[in-house]
Amino acid sequence: MSIAEKNCFGFETGYRDLCKLFAIGHYLPSVADSEVVEHFFSAQQYAILWLRQMNQPKGEIIPFQYQGVDFAIPAQGRAEHIQSFDWLNMLYLTIVTGRNEDLNLLIGLLHKGQVVWRSEQNRYHLEIVLHMLGLQANCDITDLINRFIAHIQREGQTPKERIPSYHGITVTLGFFDVMQAIHQQDQVAYNLSMHRALEMHKEWWTHDKDFKTDPKGYISLHLLTAAKYAYEKYGYTLDVESDYIPSYLYQR
Repeated sequence: MSIAEKNCFGFETGYRDLCKLFAIGHYLPSVADSEVVEHFFSAQQYAILWLRQMNQPKGEIIPFQYQGVDFAIPAQGRAEHIQSFDWLNMLYLTIVTGRNEDLNLLIGLLHKGQVVWRSEQNRYHLEIVLHMLGLQANCDITDLINRFIAHIQREGQTPKERIPSYHGITVTLGFFDVMQAIHQQDQVAYNLSMHRALEMHKEWWTHDKDFKTDPKGYISLHLLTAAKYAYEKYGYTLDVESDYIPSYLYQR
């Protein structure tokens, strides 16, 4: 694939750069919340345009606006694969921005087999997230969680294998507990589980991390999505303000 093909109009590059600008800008006092929100919404827009450009039939015209100017570009018609963690980040952005019409494109890619995962644990994580967000209800969540726990607690893991297992404990199960409390409509349990999940998010991302050079983990996208879900469905807010889940985004 040529550079021109890969970065046609720079949608992929723009998406990734805007995600970084959003994450870093959120922590800089000199950057207004409104500007951070604009970066967040623009990142979601670029992500969807990138996917549409790759996946719509070749030659089909995709209209969009950039800095107030109207553009129209042809789709490339390439059914490419996308890693599950990239796909989930786009899903989170789409839910938090409230652009639910774009969920059809994302779920369509999943059903076409274009979303791939690097490990069995990635697959478990994806299935748990989808089930708890109500986007894949055709599974037994109790059995799924039991199999996931058995996987991350299996004996004989190498030091390298223990790292993703630690992610499963701190991130996947933390998200599951939060969403379970939301579905049970227990606001007290929701706040308690969110507190725990935020601490686990911090524990996962801050070990051996230098945030001056690595913006990952600045924002907890999965917990921000859970907060948006709780706010939209039940009007739940959190009893503590956390930089990991900015209220100016999920309460919009």
